[in-house]
Amino acid sequence: MIEHHIPILCNEVVENMVLDPEGIYIDCTLGFGGHSEKILNKLDKKGMLLGIEIDPYAYEESKMRLKNKYKNFNLFNCSYIDFPNILEKVGLKKVDGFLFDLGISSHQVNNAHRGFSFMNTGPLDMRFNPSDKNTKTAHEILNSISEKDLSLGIKNFGEERHHKRISSSIINARENQQLNTTLDLKNAICKNISSKESIKTLSRVFQAIRIISNNELDTLKKTLIQTCDYLNKNGRIAVISFHSVEDRIIKHFFKDSVIYKDSTYDIDYKLNKKVLKTINKKPMIPGKKEVELNPRSRSAKLRIAEKV
Repeated sequence: MIEHHIPILCNEVVENMVLDPEGIYIDCTLGFGGHSEKILNKLDKKGMLLGIEIDPYAYEESKMRLKNKYKNFNLFNCSYIDFPNILEKVGLKKVDGFLFDLGISSHQVNNAHRGFSFMNTGPLDMRFNPSDKNTKTAHEILNSISEKDLSLGIKNFGEERHHKRISSSIINARENQQLNTTLDLKNAICKNISSKESIKTLSRVFQAIRIISNNELDTLKKTLIQTCDYLNKNGRIAVISFHSVEDRIIKHFFKDSVIYKDSTYDIDYKLNKKVLKTINKKPMIPGKKEVELNPRSRSAKLRIAEKV
């Protein structure tokens, strides 16, 4: 059981999203249940929470955490893009709130076998659901992707200025059959960067490859577009993002109902009419005390929009 999972900006989420104690809310990124528990505490017996979690381990942990304390919830082990099917399954047409926490947990980062971190040596997996045989591992992707596409991904999803030389080094390691573990990837990245830059660069590149491996931004975009059709009037969407690429997508979707392409941020999709209004012009960020208690929260930004 995960004892020390700390949900980020939890009070801010609940206070600004859960406006109706009898409402129906979806925690699209259940994780280890921290936000969901706070939401359930604010709901009365007529209210309901639906929790979605793609990671099977986190899903099981959350089920154990919540089942002995609450009855008015249903949990589902799948991607949040499937939420319309979930609503159909439980006989609901609309909800009063959506929550997305786009961070990855300490448990995922610290588990070597998941391959998310350059701090541990493990297989190049990086999938949120390692048991999903229909998705490719980071190892499979890195051993098939073109140098041009890898460079573009590192540039756009990691915002790394040395993307060309890093992608060249990764492809070279692949050609020499030296790209099987997170340590191999780390060594390939570090060959062409200074030691002074290494930690930040490694973080950016691993982030970019994780985003590519899980198709994260495309999934986020498609899901955001769908939420508008399933949100009651005055219902709210709350999104916690952790890097500028995600935050830019959220900001413009809430402001203009616009989605931007991965590569250039040109307009990719626009709703026929404005359906959302932004609640907070500037994103909410963790206070000093929260950052001290949970250093991983320092880059978090919470944006909230309301259905008009």
